[in-house]
Amino acid sequence: MNYIVFDLEFNGRKHYEIYPMEIIEIGAVKLNEQLEVVDTFQSYIRPKFHINKFALQFCGIDRETLINSDPFTEVIRRFAQFCGSEYKLLCWGGSDYFNLFVDSRVNGMDSNWLVHLLDVTSFFSGGLHKALEEHRLEPIGQHHSALDDAFNAVQLLKLKPEIFQSEQYFKKNEFKICTGGIKKWILMCIDEAVAKETILTWEQFSALDNTKTYFRIMRLNDEEIGMVKTLFFKFLKMKFGRKWKKLQLA
Repeated sequence: MNYIVFDLEFNGRKHYEIYPMEIIEIGAVKLNEQLEVVDTFQSYIRPKFHINKFALQFCGIDRETLINSDPFTEVIRRFAQFCGSEYKLLCWGGSDYFNLFVDSRVNGMDSNWLVHLLDVTSFFSGGLHKALEEHRLEPIGQHHSALDDAFNAVQLLKLKPEIFQSEQYFKKNEFKICTGGIKKWILMCIDEAVAKETILTWEQFSALDNTKTYFRIMRLNDEEIGMVKTLFFKFLKMKFGRKWKKLQLA
């Protein structure tokens, strides 16, 4: 059994943008059953979409480095091989798993290798560096460097070795994966319609260029587009409250 402690860094997204966050770096530490470090993995990832300047500054990565890096498909294939045939994955926060599922979908990749996923934050309070401080551990390397933060997570995990045996696995949520990136866009469109004193219909919303682009980027089939439709009507109902039933009858 290998224990793979990893960390991700992201390109980010602007408010109401329908493009995914996109992983731009992955760093990982492989531990054996004695919790000894036996290997490491680090790679930058070239985004499919535009590069966020703020993310470059935040992570300390050069634009040229990302442009010249391998795409997600190549890096993740190598990472899956690095994990081996029997492994558990551990990371600081379920959002990393969520984004791995999203980016796999966006890139047309199988995500069946994403199994035995442990969210380390379930066993600690606060952020990674706050937890290091609380346990009087000296941070390793550069903040927001994926491999350095993976090593920092290893420091904390070794204080609670029972975590490695946990089976409280992160569960994949297909609804959230299909709809998570379009929530803000739905809300903005509804708010704009309300400001104009009109009611936005699903037909109008689904015909918008941004909406169609999201469906294409996320490779949504009819059933999955139906999930977006369910969320759309949920937000409409939340917006209009008690007036919602009257609007449906109008």
